[in-house]
Amino acid sequence: MNPLKFLVTILLVTQLLTGSTAGPVFSGYLPRTTTIYHKLGETVVQIHVSQYGDTDDLVFINLHDDEYTSVIAARKLLERSGGLLITIDNRKQRNIRFRLRNQTYTFDPNRIFSREGVRSTLSELGRISAPAVDEVERFGKRIVQLIPAEPRFVIALHNNTDGHFSVHSYRSGSNRSRDAKAVSYNARQDPDDLFLTTDEKLYTQLAALDYNVILQDNEHAKKDGSLSVYCGERGIRYLNCETEHGRTGQYFEMILAALDAIEKLNTPVLAYRYSLEGSELLSDDAEVYFGEKKLGRVSSGRLEITRSFPLYDNMDLYLQSKNRRVEITIDPTRPKKKLDPRSDEIKIGVR
Repeated sequence: MNPLKFLVTILLVTQLLTGSTAGPVFSGYLPRTTTIYHKLGETVVQIHVSQYGDTDDLVFINLHDDEYTSVIAARKLLERSGGLLITIDNRKQRNIRFRLRNQTYTFDPNRIFSREGVRSTLSELGRISAPAVDEVERFGKRIVQLIPAEPRFVIALHNNTDGHFSVHSYRSGSNRSRDAKAVSYNARQDPDDLFLTTDEKLYTQLAALDYNVILQDNEHAKKDGSLSVYCGERGIRYLNCETEHGRTGQYFEMILAALDAIEKLNTPVLAYRYSLEGSELLSDDAEVYFGEKKLGRVSSGRLEITRSFPLYDNMDLYLQSKNRRVEITIDPTRPKKKLDPRSDEIKIGVR
């Protein structure tokens, strides 16, 4: 990690742990949350869908309600980067219990994305019946329906207990070794802090950053009904970020690094035509910022802005004469309409 990025990470983690917002820090996106009341047999389960900003191609999902360290860190990141967060309200419990025809059933919500997985988790955690399998399978399909079509990445938020689950679980000779196509282990890292991904390019990037990373074998991994296997079978880019419970700062550092790596994976951009005030010139490779967040650059005479931050007509763009970078500001009092890169020209003032 370069020194500037390291400093930014330390500042953000400090804010995360202390609640400090001193200095010119972007106040962040406020979530717009919708609650879905899903009837599971005779039990109602709440699913919360929170939209941060306007981008929904980065989908964060928490299936185990007792793994809240991951959610605390992810919310802080979403406030800055934007994205979609899906969570299940299960009274801070891992497994979900429901009543059906005067019987109680229990299942792991990360084992419900195939009928085979549903059968297995119901059997392992108590009783099973054909109507119960149908109910849980419908619940899994409802969750999948909440993931937008063709997401850039699905990022699963998980935590574990010391020594119970780690990168060692996937190394040669271990119980999950058949699920791994490759494993990158760093002895300087806590083995309980790890990434698992279906994407080989992301695996390579995270391994180069010296994290513990598992590349799932999408063809041969056990068909256990997990979301990672579901995504791997369908070519959906998936990442699981996992640390021990309570390691909020470590989780934030890891998920920040993962997001930075994802942004480097041929991140799609929106290319806008622009005109510059007066006789000023704007050279190629000039960078575009919103606060301290880099959003794009000038390339081949156009503004290339990351697709996760489209431009709206209540935004103003200025060339800072001192540092020669373009800065974006937002006027919340003005109506908001998304600009079309195909037809709209961006006016850039000078300061």
